[in-house]
Amino acid sequence: MMAWWNGRTRREQVLLGVMGACLALVVLLFGVLRPLQAAERAASERHAEALQDQAEVARNVAAIVRLKAPAKAPPRRLPIEAAVSTTAAAAGIALGRVEADPSGGLRVSAPSVAPTVLFPWLSLLQREHGVAATHLAIVKNDTGGLTLDATLEMAGS
Repeated sequence: MMAWWNGRTRREQVLLGVMGACLALVVLLFGVLRPLQAAERAASERHAEALQDQAEVARNVAAIVRLKAPAKAPPRRLPIEAAVSTTAAAAGIALGRVEADPSGGLRVSAPSVAPTVLFPWLSLLQREHGVAATHLAIVKNDTGGLTLDATLEMAGS
Protein backbone atom coordinates (compact mmCIF):
# COMPACT_ATOMS: atom_id res chain seq x y z
CA MET A 1 0.00 0.00 0.00
CA MET A 2 2.88 2.33 0.79
CA ALA A 3 4.44 1.59 -2.57
CA TRP A 4 1.19 2.51 -4.28
CA TRP A 5 0.96 5.76 -2.27
CA ASN A 6 4.57 6.67 -2.93
CA GLY A 7 3.97 5.99 -6.62
CA ARG A 8 1.50 8.89 -6.75
CA THR A 9 2.50 12.44 -7.48
CA ARG A 10 2.21 15.10 -4.80
CA ARG A 11 -0.85 16.53 -6.57
CA GLU A 12 -2.56 13.11 -6.67
CA GLN A 13 -1.78 12.54 -2.99
CA VAL A 14 -3.43 15.88 -2.07
CA LEU A 15 -6.48 15.09 -4.22
CA LEU A 16 -6.79 11.61 -2.69
CA GLY A 17 -6.46 13.14 0.80
CA VAL A 18 -9.20 15.68 0.05
CA MET A 19 -11.37 12.91 -1.40
CA GLY A 20 -10.82 10.78 1.71
CA ALA A 21 -11.71 13.72 3.98
CA CYS A 22 -14.91 14.37 1.95
CA LEU A 23 -15.79 10.68 2.12
CA ALA A 24 -15.21 10.66 5.89
CA LEU A 25 -17.37 13.79 6.21
CA VAL A 26 -20.23 12.19 4.21
CA VAL A 27 -20.01 8.98 6.28
CA LEU A 28 -20.00 11.03 9.49
CA LEU A 29 -22.93 13.16 8.36
CA PHE A 30 -25.19 10.44 6.92
CA GLY A 31 -23.96 7.51 8.98
CA VAL A 32 -23.77 9.12 12.42
CA LEU A 33 -25.32 12.58 12.73
CA ARG A 34 -28.56 12.03 10.79
CA PRO A 35 -29.41 8.76 12.59
CA LEU A 36 -28.69 10.41 15.94
CA GLN A 37 -30.96 13.35 15.07
CA ALA A 38 -33.75 10.99 14.01
CA ALA A 39 -33.35 9.00 17.22
CA GLU A 40 -33.52 12.24 19.26
CA ARG A 41 -36.74 13.32 17.50
CA ALA A 42 -38.31 9.92 18.03
CA ALA A 43 -37.33 9.93 21.71
CA SER A 44 -38.77 13.42 22.13
CA GLU A 45 -42.08 12.32 20.55
CA ARG A 46 -42.21 9.22 22.78
CA HIS A 47 -41.52 11.41 25.81
CA ALA A 48 -44.39 13.78 24.91
CA GLU A 49 -46.74 10.81 24.45
CA ALA A 50 -45.62 9.38 27.79
CA LEU A 51 -46.34 12.71 29.52
CA GLN A 52 -49.84 12.72 28.02
CA ASP A 53 -50.38 9.13 29.13
CA GLN A 54 -49.15 10.00 32.62
CA ALA A 55 -51.57 12.93 32.87
CA GLU A 56 -54.45 10.74 31.71
CA VAL A 57 -53.55 8.04 34.24
CA ALA A 58 -53.38 10.66 37.01
CA ARG A 59 -56.84 11.96 36.03
CA ASN A 60 -58.22 8.41 36.02
CA VAL A 61 -56.64 7.62 39.40
CA ALA A 62 -58.17 10.79 40.86
CA ALA A 63 -61.57 9.80 39.46
CA ILE A 64 -61.26 6.32 40.97
CA VAL A 65 -60.27 7.79 44.33
CA ARG A 66 -63.30 10.10 44.21
CA LEU A 67 -65.55 7.14 43.36
CA LYS A 68 -64.14 5.04 46.21
CA ALA A 69 -64.39 7.87 48.75
CA PRO A 70 -67.13 7.32 51.29
CA ALA A 71 -70.29 9.20 50.48
CA LYS A 72 -70.80 12.34 52.49
CA ALA A 73 -73.65 12.22 54.92
CA PRO A 74 -76.44 14.54 53.83
CA PRO A 75 -76.20 17.83 55.70
CA ARG A 76 -78.56 18.35 58.58
CA ARG A 77 -81.38 20.49 57.32
CA LEU A 78 -82.38 23.46 59.38
CA PRO A 79 -86.05 24.20 59.95
CA ILE A 80 -87.39 26.36 57.13
CA GLU A 81 -87.63 29.50 59.30
CA ALA A 82 -84.02 29.19 60.45
CA ALA A 83 -82.73 28.40 56.95
CA VAL A 84 -84.52 31.36 55.38
CA SER A 85 -83.60 33.89 58.07
CA THR A 86 -79.93 32.89 58.43
CA THR A 87 -79.24 32.75 54.70
CA ALA A 88 -81.10 36.02 54.08
CA ALA A 89 -79.08 37.75 56.79
CA ALA A 90 -75.84 36.30 55.39
CA ALA A 91 -76.76 37.52 51.89
CA GLY A 92 -77.65 40.98 53.19
CA ILE A 93 -81.37 40.70 52.42
CA ALA A 94 -83.68 42.57 54.77
CA LEU A 95 -86.88 40.52 54.89
CA GLY A 96 -89.96 42.67 55.48
CA ARG A 97 -92.44 39.90 56.31
CA VAL A 98 -91.87 36.35 57.46
CA GLU A 99 -94.98 34.41 58.46
CA ALA A 100 -96.16 30.82 58.46
CA ASP A 101 -98.24 29.67 55.51
CA PRO A 102 -101.26 27.38 56.16
CA SER A 103 -99.78 24.79 53.78
CA GLY A 104 -96.76 24.37 56.04
CA GLY A 105 -94.44 26.73 54.20
CA LEU A 106 -93.30 30.24 54.90
CA ARG A 107 -94.44 33.50 53.32
CA VAL A 108 -91.70 36.07 52.92
CA SER A 109 -91.39 39.49 51.38
CA ALA A 110 -88.52 41.89 50.85
CA PRO A 111 -89.13 45.50 49.80
CA SER A 112 -85.88 46.05 47.89
CA VAL A 113 -83.28 43.48 46.90
CA ALA A 114 -80.56 43.68 44.26
CA PRO A 115 -80.99 41.08 41.49
CA THR A 116 -77.39 39.98 41.95
CA VAL A 117 -78.25 39.05 45.53
CA LEU A 118 -81.81 37.73 45.22
CA PHE A 119 -81.37 35.00 42.62
CA PRO A 120 -78.20 33.46 44.13
CA TRP A 121 -79.98 33.47 47.53
CA LEU A 122 -82.98 31.59 46.11
CA SER A 123 -80.62 29.13 44.43
CA LEU A 124 -78.69 28.62 47.68
CA LEU A 125 -81.91 27.95 49.58
CA GLN A 126 -82.91 25.28 47.11
CA ARG A 127 -79.49 23.71 46.67
CA GLU A 128 -78.27 23.56 50.27
CA HIS A 129 -81.44 23.62 52.36
CA GLY A 130 -84.06 22.03 50.13
CA VAL A 131 -86.28 25.12 50.29
CA ALA A 132 -88.10 25.89 47.06
CA ALA A 133 -90.53 28.62 46.07
CA THR A 134 -94.08 27.45 45.40
CA HIS A 135 -95.22 31.00 44.73
CA LEU A 136 -92.86 33.68 43.55
CA ALA A 137 -93.62 37.26 42.56
CA ILE A 138 -90.68 39.51 41.71
CA VAL A 139 -91.33 43.07 40.57
CA LYS A 140 -88.87 45.80 39.67
CA ASN A 141 -89.31 48.77 42.02
CA ASP A 142 -88.64 52.49 41.54
CA THR A 143 -85.10 52.35 42.95
CA GLY A 144 -83.93 49.76 40.42
CA GLY A 145 -84.06 46.90 42.94
CA LEU A 146 -86.54 44.05 43.08
CA THR A 147 -89.50 43.57 45.39
CA LEU A 148 -89.97 39.96 46.46
CA ASP A 149 -93.15 38.19 47.55
CA ALA A 150 -92.77 34.43 47.88
CA THR A 151 -94.10 31.33 49.52
CA LEU A 152 -91.27 28.93 50.35
CA GLU A 153 -91.62 25.27 51.28
CA MET A 154 -89.29 22.44 52.11
CA ALA A 155 -88.87 20.12 49.13
CA GLY A 156 -90.94 16.98 49.48
CA SER A 157 -93.49 18.50 51.85
